Amino acid sequence: MTTTTTSATGAPSGVDADHPEGVIALGHSGMTGFQSDPEHPGENVVDNSWATGTNPEVNSVYERLVAVRPKTRGLVANVSRNGEKADGLEFQVPSALAIVPTPSLALIMIMDNDIRCDGTDSAHLPEFRAQVRSAVQSIVEASPKVTVVLATGAGRPADYAKAMATLPTTPVDLVGHEPCAMFSANKKINTAEVKRLTSIMEAYEAELGRACAGIPQCHTDGGALARHHAERLEELGNDLGHPSVLGHREWAAAIWPSVAKAMGLG
Repeated sequence: MTTTTTSATGAPSGVDADHPEGVIALGHSGMTGFQSDPEHPGENVVDNSWATGTNPEVNSVYERLVAVRPKTRGLVANVSRNGEKADGLEFQVPSALAIVPTPSLALIMIMDNDIRCDGTDSAHLPEFRAQVRSAVQSIVEASPKVTVVLATGAGRPADYAKAMATLPTTPVDLVGHEPCAMFSANKKINTAEVKRLTSIMEAYEAELGRACAGIPQCHTDGGALARHHAERLEELGNDLGHPSVLGHREWAAAIWPSVAKAMGLG
């Protein structure tokens, strides 16, 4: 489900390419607050999003930007969709720009659902890069002074596996013998497959960097989210696969320095 937050009037605001304001967020369920509220399992709670949320317990990137650039307040659109892949960005871009036409910041978190782990990922990397780059170019065309930040994958599979190994019973969907199955049996980490998945993630992350090549407004987070070691179960939401409120807070804190640097905020 597409989720958006607009100004108080509900109308597009800030149409000024010379003085861009506002934040747009595009991507997948890592940005929708999915499974972050124990009282609403299986639902999106966008207020908890690390990117655009308004929950003070999260202190999202949006709220951090509002603190230093108050005119940002109310100019925010989160059009990320659960399960989204890179080929869906072309539809998210116009949806976001219809709400915030000339954003000063665009956050994109995409990649996870593009990973196949079936031996074909390397063949799909060029199209992944092209799809991300096309989305970036469309945003820059609409708001030439925007800063676009592409998020790397949050944490590493080894850290996630360690957290899962502390459970009395390993979630059944993590156990198997197929490629990228993190556990070969209950509480038994499959180190080889964890390494395989890590390598694939890193390959996609390299393509994020290539997608930015030659576009001055485009940046990756420099591996900020990738370096975040989420080994605590408390950082995971109801399904143990998406971030909790604490997880979103940690992600926002991890990526903010990269965002601030890219925007020249010091």
